[in-house]
Amino acid sequence: MSRAIPFAVGILILAAVGGPAMLRAGDVLAARPAGDEGGVPASGPAGDKEPGSPFSRWRTATSVEQIQRVLADMGLYLGPVDGHLNDETRAAIRVYQQGAGLKVDGKVTRELWDLLNNASRVRALLRRHDKARRTGRDVARRALLSHPATRDLVDVPNRERADPTRNIDACFNEPTVRCLLAEASESAKAVFRPELRDWALGEILVAEARAGLTENAMQTVRRIRDPRLIMVALRDIAEAEAASGRAEEARAAAEIIPDHDKQADALAAIAGIQVQRKEHAHARDTVQRLLDLIEDLEPAVRRVALRSRAAVILAQSGDEAGARRNMDAAEAEARGDISAQAQATALRHVASALADMSRPADAISVVADISSDSERTSALVSTAEAQVRAGDAAAALATADGIETVRFKAAVLGRIAQSQAQAGDNAGAEATIKLALAAIDNISSAFARSYAISRVALAMASTGGGTPAFDKATETSKRIEDGRLRAQTLWSITAERRRVGDTDGAAATEAEAEDATDLIVSRLSQVWMFSDIALVHARHARPDDADDALRRALDVARSLENAWSRSRALARLAVVLMEIVTPNPDLPLAPPR
Repeated sequence: MSRAIPFAVGILILAAVGGPAMLRAGDVLAARPAGDEGGVPASGPAGDKEPGSPFSRWRTATSVEQIQRVLADMGLYLGPVDGHLNDETRAAIRVYQQGAGLKVDGKVTRELWDLLNNASRVRALLRRHDKARRTGRDVARRALLSHPATRDLVDVPNRERADPTRNIDACFNEPTVRCLLAEASESAKAVFRPELRDWALGEILVAEARAGLTENAMQTVRRIRDPRLIMVALRDIAEAEAASGRAEEARAAAEIIPDHDKQADALAAIAGIQVQRKEHAHARDTVQRLLDLIEDLEPAVRRVALRSRAAVILAQSGDEAGARRNMDAAEAEARGDISAQAQATALRHVASALADMSRPADAISVVADISSDSERTSALVSTAEAQVRAGDAAAALATADGIETVRFKAAVLGRIAQSQAQAGDNAGAEATIKLALAAIDNISSAFARSYAISRVALAMASTGGGTPAFDKATETSKRIEDGRLRAQTLWSITAERRRVGDTDGAAATEAEAEDATDLIVSRLSQVWMFSDIALVHARHARPDDADDALRRALDVARSLENAWSRSRALARLAVVLMEIVTPNPDLPLAPPR
């Protein structure tokens, strides 16, 4: 069967390009070998028997008609769809058999029907996907046109072209957020595939909004062609305004989003950012606007997810009564009259929210009622993570014990070990690391195994065990199969060794990190990796390490020639520069010391 699927896809492409007209009846009939009699009516088992065919008892006029329909849909059969096994039907079957690598005999068999049925399902699936994509675009376009603040964002003609004479060496030598974004924007003009160009522009406008360049961001929105991505872009601008502390601007940006579902997402994200920034009054105001939208949203699972999220934000902002009221309402709806699968998903949202609200016992109680294994696992992971953040390693270990999917269990155990080490419980961390390593050996997915090993290696490096622990962490990281994860883990271990004064060990691990980085084929991935490392260092108050990682990312980005990769890389670097230096878009990165 596997050989037939590529042919089916090929025929689909053929039909998309030229349709059935590309295959004329004469071409099909020419495929019939000499001596073929054809023209035998398929009137059922008694009237249509073909010696040696396992299909003879099954085949009826209806079944032949089905085969004719599928072959006609592929553009291989142009005759009447009447259930008769005529010359044209046999010839079309031979064309299909030849393309599928089958025996070319023009016979109707069970194998033939299975292959054609499979090919028909592939075509139907792709047609549904294309219809959904076009419907989604049309719905988004109508929504944007319906709102006075967004209608001028639709159908803006694209006449821009990149300036090939520009020279940005000055920006790389003395980078600022503004110049990096300007070059990212210019590079995007040279990306000619609309979906890739829209992708890059989406990342640029987020960085522009984060930098306070709101007018630039709105101009970038006008350059996006896909109406659905314009919706996403408006949401991203609203979130970026919130991240920069501009509460009113953030809510105003969210409220011009004409799609209520996406507007709710934006408001939830804004409220979450505001509570992280300790802007509790603003967070509560934004949550109230979110709650006003929730009742009109469908399905029930969506309402439960948003109300649970709102409850967490209210709890974090000090409104305990509001948090409990919304949490109770979310749980009541989750346990209401909805399907079993929807209920499992809804209860997972409730359990995860209870964990985030520092109510792990209540979360575990809800988890017990989740019927889906995957949803229950997700809720247990969220609960264990919340317990880790609260510093309750013992409770997190108990929760992790109930996680049956080993790839998730191993990753959670790695996080617990890191938490134990940071709290000074090195003996506990070492014991948890052993449990994690035992679980890792049973993970079948290569990436999941790599991720779990990276968490364990980082936990080893943070145990305070000196050179032996660092050496063991470095050695463990060599088991990571994913190149980017391996390099990123080695760079993190290098920084940790340097931080505690292990100069020789840091130099040795750095050499291994350099080698691992060289093996990453995608230079865009290298930029992303060093950017991630810079942000981690910045968030742990290690400015020198953050500065070093950012400069490495800039060096790689300088060599990028692909316009799409270059545009995305520079937008990413602008965001990193804002976070580790200053949000001032015109303040350059200081020269290295």
